[in-house]
Amino acid sequence: MDRIALIDGFEQDKVRETLDVMLRDKENEFRELAKTLNIPTNTDDWQVIVLKFCLDFEECLTIWTDSVEPNSIKNAKCMTIMRELAKGKENFSEIINMQNVAQTLFSEFHETYKRLS
Repeated sequence: MDRIALIDGFEQDKVRETLDVMLRDKENEFRELAKTLNIPTNTDDWQVIVLKFCLDFEECLTIWTDSVEPNSIKNAKCMTIMRELAKGKENFSEIINMQNVAQTLFSEFHETYKRLS
């Protein structure tokens, strides 16, 4: 299975191209987040897994800041995402740093995807 198909709502070819462009400048950030999430970097398409996580994190930010109450499944998904980011961290600064990395990656994904379209 091509993991790029996990990224819903985007053209797969453009997602792959966008990811390739992003990795030129942001590979360290991808690796840092992969380490936090315990995603082995020798896994096929580990970068896609990290990108999917970042896009899920973006969805959580939207859910939590929206005025509409989310359903319990989305709440549980968001709490799981936050738990994954927080595992092994000793203070809020470390957690916030990982949140900022995820936010940087999903923001850059959208900007690069739009530019390449």
